[in-house]
Amino acid sequence: MSINVAENYLVIDGKRRFLYAGDCAYGRTAREFWRDRLLTMKAAGINTISFYCVWRFHETADNVWDFNGNHDIAAFLDLIHELGLYAIFRMGPFVHSEYRNGGYPDYLVEALGPRVRSNDDEYLHYSCRWYEKLLQIAKPRLIGAGGPIILIQLENELGSAGCKGDDIPRGSDDDEANRRHLDFYCTLVRSAGIELPLLDINKVPGRETLLGNHIDTGGHYPASCFCADGELSPFQIHPSNGTPWITIETGCGMFPRFFDYPPYRNTNSYQGPIIRAAAVEALAAQTIAEGASGIGFFVFCDGQHFGSDNESMIPFRDMNFQAPVSNVGTLRDSYRALKRLGWFVRAFEPELLKTVPDAAWSCVRSYGEPYPGAQSQPNDLFAGYGRECDASAETGGGRPVESLARVTPGLNLSDSNFLFLRNVGSDRAPWRRDIRIRVTPNKLACEVNKEYPARVQLELPPQTVKILPFFVKLAPHCFLDHSTATLLDRRPFADRMQVIAHATEEELVESTFAVPDAADCRTDKALLSLQDSPNQVTIIGKPSSKIAVAELSGRLRYVLIDSVRAGEAWELGELVAFSAMTVLESRAKNGIIHATVLHDAAFFELEVLSPSPLELSCPEADRLAVVDRGNGVWHLSGYFTPPPVQLRAAREYRAGDDWIIEGEVAPEDLNHLTELTVCCDYDGAGGQAYLDDELIGDHYFGRFLTWEIGLKHWVKRPGKLRICCRKARHVQWRLRAVHRHELTVTQKGVQ
Repeated sequence: MSINVAENYLVIDGKRRFLYAGDCAYGRTAREFWRDRLLTMKAAGINTISFYCVWRFHETADNVWDFNGNHDIAAFLDLIHELGLYAIFRMGPFVHSEYRNGGYPDYLVEALGPRVRSNDDEYLHYSCRWYEKLLQIAKPRLIGAGGPIILIQLENELGSAGCKGDDIPRGSDDDEANRRHLDFYCTLVRSAGIELPLLDINKVPGRETLLGNHIDTGGHYPASCFCADGELSPFQIHPSNGTPWITIETGCGMFPRFFDYPPYRNTNSYQGPIIRAAAVEALAAQTIAEGASGIGFFVFCDGQHFGSDNESMIPFRDMNFQAPVSNVGTLRDSYRALKRLGWFVRAFEPELLKTVPDAAWSCVRSYGEPYPGAQSQPNDLFAGYGRECDASAETGGGRPVESLARVTPGLNLSDSNFLFLRNVGSDRAPWRRDIRIRVTPNKLACEVNKEYPARVQLELPPQTVKILPFFVKLAPHCFLDHSTATLLDRRPFADRMQVIAHATEEELVESTFAVPDAADCRTDKALLSLQDSPNQVTIIGKPSSKIAVAELSGRLRYVLIDSVRAGEAWELGELVAFSAMTVLESRAKNGIIHATVLHDAAFFELEVLSPSPLELSCPEADRLAVVDRGNGVWHLSGYFTPPPVQLRAAREYRAGDDWIIEGEVAPEDLNHLTELTVCCDYDGAGGQAYLDDELIGDHYFGRFLTWEIGLKHWVKRPGKLRICCRKARHVQWRLRAVHRHELTVTQKGVQ
């Protein structure tokens, strides 16, 4: 196995790869949940796991080391490899990541004080000892040795960021001192015989020459923890400097952080914005549009500090980053948003990596009214009739729509182009109606300027991101000329190629295909087909709760779904299924698919795309049903029969301004559960949860984000649970029990 750095992307085992990475902290997630979290990430299209190696986890006192249990980096890497994922190994020694003292052991900070993160000989001695421990773990797990590690990061934001809450400096004020400091770690790694590319996020002049084989990286967040929500930055092409651009901190959330100055507007106790899923999806799509060949999300899985590991300016126990996966495993809306993007990247990775950003390829403008009443109305209601159609993208006028294209360079421009559209704002985003796209392919005479769409009015609803495909080859002799829907997936379906696209339920979309025989087209009632020529057909439809299917020339299968359903897509063996359940893992052999699912309700259902009839069995469920919806769509449903769950001796009462919830729990209450969570919605200043006298959870998002208190890891003996919602005006709570079930789906006639 090998990895090489090309100009615009990584080549792994001879294939161009787009890294779709997510950060999962082994020390913030109980080891018993490692596998579930990684599988959940993989189901979203994540192919790479990034994580910091946190010094303070492992050296608890001077030369006293702990690499066992939750601290076992080697076991975490081996699990990543077992699940077929890559790893980005972030060695520190300074990591920040909202850890106490930036991840340094307490004894080190107490002994050296301001000499940490400097070229002080004693500090470098301790750092060298830390690196030697990590290199012993990493070397047999590098990709060249058959392991998962493909990239290594040295230090973290040297010269640009420190640990403000704990007064750890950002390095030296002298650039040359920082350069020597980074060179020290680079020499340690290269002297150990490691030639992997280095991921560089340090602000050190001349580091390119110093590091040699390296990759530029960086980060961007949808909002800042220091101030108001703000808006996303405008599209801007990332300059190419001969190496791929792969982000390591594309934010998909933000943590609460305490300050001395006046509180932030969302609550009365902390600074930090509420992050919407639309902003997360928009930022991720923007990063790809601007030229990234890899994107790393920080953090993808929330977690907890199990000791005194929190940076002093954030909550003590819960690392509540509003991440796509919560600290109890709940899938938030941002998970579904990033899954839509992750599946697209995975399915169209070769085409995407051929493209580069091009701001001149298209002109995108909106000519419709944003919403009724946006402008003053004349007394005669019909006085402005037809006004919206007076202009076009060719003649100008209208309002610009945020957009950027990635196109295939060279003479053959009619090959895999993607146009990114965005209508997302922190406050509001007016509806963009009657959008017209004018493409101007680099002014080559052999290319024809054209306006899209042809038959429908393209709309961009508020808080929406679209990635529109142009001239994409889907299968032999089958092309997608253009579509106003976003692509989700592409895979074989019996003897055809199945392509899934999605849009919101508010839109009417068109997709035009070039196929061998446009007359040979069959659609269900939800879609309309229009033959444009002997080899071109346009499919028009409006996404809904019903899965719509068109069969083209016996070679191509087009599936249109709504965007909400697209976020609930799962792999069931080689099939695609849609469900509110979490399909954690599936294994297929000889037409029999064994699936492990997580669910918190009695009734369950899946809609499965399959070319052959299906049968469903589950020893833990009854009233199983399989309904043929037609066109290869199968509806599977049934009822699980889990035992009832309750909090023993539960009571709630007021204590001054606080609202208290109490109850009793014991290990036997959780034996049959994957997780038991107390979900609490309150309007107040903050909350703490205790099991007997031990703090097991804290929360400062009030009514803006549900407080989830997971019990599975903490309840090792019978105890008393006490939840305090401080200065709470209103409290609602419930128990959420997550069960693990095994389903068997059989494809009839498949051997």
